[in-house]
Amino acid sequence: MKLTSMRTNLKPCFLRIGRVGMPALGLLLFASEASARDDLGPGGVTGMLLALVIGLGLGVAWGLGQRAQLRRKQRELDERVAELHQKSGQLFSLQQKKSELLDQMQRQTEEFARLAHEDALTGLPNGRSFDEAYAHNFSRSKRHGQPLSLMLLNLDKFSQVNDDWSHAAGDRVLSEVGRLLRSVCRTSDFPSRLGGDLFAIILTDTDEEGAWRLSQRLHAAFAGCRNWHEGDLGPNYISFSAGLVTLGDEDMAPVQLRHRADRALYLAKHAGGARTSLG
Repeated sequence: MKLTSMRTNLKPCFLRIGRVGMPALGLLLFASEASARDDLGPGGVTGMLLALVIGLGLGVAWGLGQRAQLRRKQRELDERVAELHQKSGQLFSLQQKKSELLDQMQRQTEEFARLAHEDALTGLPNGRSFDEAYAHNFSRSKRHGQPLSLMLLNLDKFSQVNDDWSHAAGDRVLSEVGRLLRSVCRTSDFPSRLGGDLFAIILTDTDEEGAWRLSQRLHAAFAGCRNWHEGDLGPNYISFSAGLVTLGDEDMAPVQLRHRADRALYLAKHAGGARTSLG
């Protein structure tokens, strides 16, 4: 009776131990059943205690193994998270570099577009820009019946600057001409360098009288300029000849108005220069 009662009281204990480790639970249940069939009295109790000790040891070992496995899994997870963080940082860095490269490409594209339409020496629009603006404004003026004037300018004695001084001095003169044109022309005007020492001004919504007044202001600005080759050439050394024309009914295409301006410029040159001729 005592042995049976002891077995009965130990079973809940075995079940609680089983929660510690499934291997220990199986072994304890096996030992309990074996003790139930044991008629040796104290020997059965000894077997049960031995099974209990073994079960506890196995349960502890199993629990420690589980904890070690969990720690290993946690380390692997931490390493994976750290790796993902690193890759995320690398991806962010690559995105930044990509954005910087795109911005750089955009700036270069804009710079190339600007250089394609701008004269590097004077900062004025170049011949390509002039052709585009001239064709556009000619068509607009013909379509809407608005006045349009065109002035072609050629520097006087410019070849002497290159011959007597240097090509570097000539470049400084051209740069100063660009500055003068920008300072005298209105915001609605379109001054440009066509090449060499030939310049052009498109005067939109401007009749012959208004264009003539602008040409006279330019002559005065050239005569009063003290910056020719850093002042070495004298105030009146650089002048220009100009041919000035205004759009008329006979001008059916841009080339016709341009031809009249070329002819007027030729007349100004052969009349002694430093003047504007109307065409």
